Amino acid sequence: LCSRFPDNIRLFMAYLGDEALGGTLVFECGRVVHTQYISASPRGKELGALDLVFSWLINERYAEKPYLDFGKSTEDKGSYLNSNLIHQKEGFGGRGVCYDIYEWTIE
Repeated sequence: LCSRFPDNIRLFMAYLGDEALGGTLVFECGRVVHTQYISASPRGKELGALDLVFSWLINERYAEKPYLDFGKSTEDKGSYLNSNLIHQKEGFGGRGVCYDIYEWTIE
């Protein structure tokens, strides 16, 4: 994907010296910024590395964007809410939104 969209995919990381503490991959899509693959090391979790990354992304880097999408927090085709995942995203200022799913048979 990076070779096809080199200006739209970015990796944002928090470091302490040379030690990677945590970060996220970001897809820039016009008015929407979509985060994916959010992760932190145990030390990064202790130090709040992701709080720092998301604070900077929301308040500085993408402050002019109307939407920052943390992605889905469900499993099993949307039938199960991953409560730990939604809790993490809400901790960064996100909120849950229900999406309707439509399916069409094309003949």
